[in-house]
Amino acid sequence: MSSIVPIARTVVKKVTPKTKKGKVAAAGAAAFGIGMANRDNSKPATTTALAPSQDAQNQNAPQTSGTGGKTLLGLEPGTPVRAGVSSGFAGVPYRLDYRGPTYTTADQVKGAAENYFATKSAPQKAALLLRLGQIPGLYSRGQEPTSAYVSTMGNRIVWRDQDAKALEQVIYYQDQLGDATPDVTISNLISNPSFSAKLFGKVSGAGAAVSSPAALEAELNDKFLDIFETTADKNIAKAYAKEVNALEAKGGASTQQKEDILLKYIQKKANEQFNIGQTGMVPGVADKGALGRRVRTLRAAYDDNGIPIDERQVYNKAVQTLRSQEAYQNEIDSVTMQASLVMPAFKDFFAQGKTARQILSPWINTRAQVLGIPADQIKVSDMYDIGSGTAPKSIQDYKKELYRSPEFKKTDAYKERSLGDFQALLKAFNIG
Repeated sequence: MSSIVPIARTVVKKVTPKTKKGKVAAAGAAAFGIGMANRDNSKPATTTALAPSQDAQNQNAPQTSGTGGKTLLGLEPGTPVRAGVSSGFAGVPYRLDYRGPTYTTADQVKGAAENYFATKSAPQKAALLLRLGQIPGLYSRGQEPTSAYVSTMGNRIVWRDQDAKALEQVIYYQDQLGDATPDVTISNLISNPSFSAKLFGKVSGAGAAVSSPAALEAELNDKFLDIFETTADKNIAKAYAKEVNALEAKGGASTQQKEDILLKYIQKKANEQFNIGQTGMVPGVADKGALGRRVRTLRAAYDDNGIPIDERQVYNKAVQTLRSQEAYQNEIDSVTMQASLVMPAFKDFFAQGKTARQILSPWINTRAQVLGIPADQIKVSDMYDIGSGTAPKSIQDYKKELYRSPEFKKTDAYKERSLGDFQALLKAFNIG
């Protein structure tokens, strides 16, 4: 009866009986498994001419009871899928010495991804989108949900068609692997980029998922045109594509790794064009990775002060600041000046070198608590009104505004309070 064992393992993991009859049946199955685990294996089992041998049962997969319709795998719901071979495991209802095949059941159908998104709260949806965006090759280039993209939605987190399709691809493999939830599969794919690249990337003859060299060369040329108003040298473009492909072939390249390679070639061009690193320049400006540090610093400065800027401007300004430390400080001062004009109530704090996010921290935390959203998802640009006058708005006044806002009426806290008030009203009138 050992072939029943691995099936029971999968059903317990993936299917929870919800009816009373189903729970009784599950309890019976568990009791049967306990009996098998406790059987004295020193006594040989008695078989009859009509009973299949132990080896024969281990060899045969369980049979499905067809219900019509198809799962994402193209199988009927409940169809057993051989997931692997057990190397022995402990616990009820498993047999300690079992070494046979293990099975999962195909049960995920069209719409499973949308249903999974629909069960999540706004913070959970945001976290799910960000985790999906970390899986190499799952999205088309430029479509991956990023922290900046998700944060722009605030508390109104929605999924796009491409997000649903991305999650459906994950669930497609979850149904084969037998993972308990899509989150388990997502974690495994994030932690194993090489495996993810094989599943979702384009596969070369060597079996590695790599980007198109032509697309990578075009990407470098676009950046060069934005910054230097000229395309990259053909040899430089080919070298860039070759380096990215080599990294991808080793197990996948993250967005940050690809950007670091891109910045290396941009910095090389900047060094040549502006004679950066020559005598008289500030030490360290032309160091390897200097441009990358400048790009990330400027991004953070603009973001933390709520000043909008696009990627083309970030790269362009970062290259300009490589010329000298003074040029870099001038750009940082420019950001602070713009923030002072938008929020004059805080100009003295800006003069001390503080960022708008640091200054607005009490108001940001208040907004996060009232609206039930993570503080790091709140954009500084949504908080301009706090410091737009001659004096900052008080926390108490801001809290009152939030409780009257349309955003608060969409929160779970408001819905629960409204339901409680309604129930209290019914009770007062002895209704229901």
